[in-house]
Amino acid sequence: MAVWIQAQQLQGDALHQMQSLYGQHFPIEVRHYLSQWIEGQLWDAIDLENPQEEIKAKRLLDSLIQELQKKAEHQVGEDGFLLKIKLGHYASQLKSTYDRCPLELVRCIKHILYTEQRLVREATNSSSPVGSLMDSMSQKYHQINQAFEELRILTQDTENDLRKLQHNQEYFIIQYQESLRIQAQLSSLATLPPADRQLREPSLLSKRATVEAWLTREANTLQKYRLGLAEKHQKTLALLRKQQTVILDDELIQWKRRQQLAGNGGPPEGGLDILQSWCPHMHT
Repeated sequence: MAVWIQAQQLQGDALHQMQSLYGQHFPIEVRHYLSQWIEGQLWDAIDLENPQEEIKAKRLLDSLIQELQKKAEHQVGEDGFLLKIKLGHYASQLKSTYDRCPLELVRCIKHILYTEQRLVREATNSSSPVGSLMDSMSQKYHQINQAFEELRILTQDTENDLRKLQHNQEYFIIQYQESLRIQAQLSSLATLPPADRQLREPSLLSKRATVEAWLTREANTLQKYRLGLAEKHQKTLALLRKQQTVILDDELIQWKRRQQLAGNGGPPEGGLDILQSWCPHMHT
């Protein structure tokens, strides 16, 4: 059965969680009217950490917009007129949002589909004898995915800070060269007559004092940036090592045990696709 059909049958907190997945970044109407098309695409085949995959992501974005436009064109009647306008607006909105970052669209839809599947699975398993076990596993998987999202954000912040540091260092070098130029001009004043030297020296001394004061302050600031980057790097490594321990030393062993139980008549175990999806994150 299609995930979207099952998702619409969710109740209570599960329904609220499902609804909270949608908004301006991805309207729920798009999910509803293109449910079959969305669930038929190979979103998991795109590696979000590989910038070269952006071409595939752009094709999916273009196809999504085309499907929305086709759906809009097929609306007729009074109610259809309003829906036609709304779907056309969503097509323009999604193009504007994701045209320059199509991988973010893929990330968004993968998150939506994964969460919907999890909510449906939890609702289905809650009435079964193994429901509590599956709920516990689902919660653990959610925690692991949250940790990977934290890793992604932390890495992105570190990259932004590094670019800012590089920019500031380049400007520091420019100002340092300016201080050398001013010092050279001051040294050359010795060859001028006293009257000319007295005329030009105060201005150059003032400039030198201003630049040197700035260089001193900026050197301290750059040092703080470097220390902050080092701390973020250590935090990223620590979090990554923790994830490796959880997945390789805990989850993988547990998965093997559940496979053995399944072979002995226990509940069937999926989850290998989830384990495989975590592995690329641990090679960063």
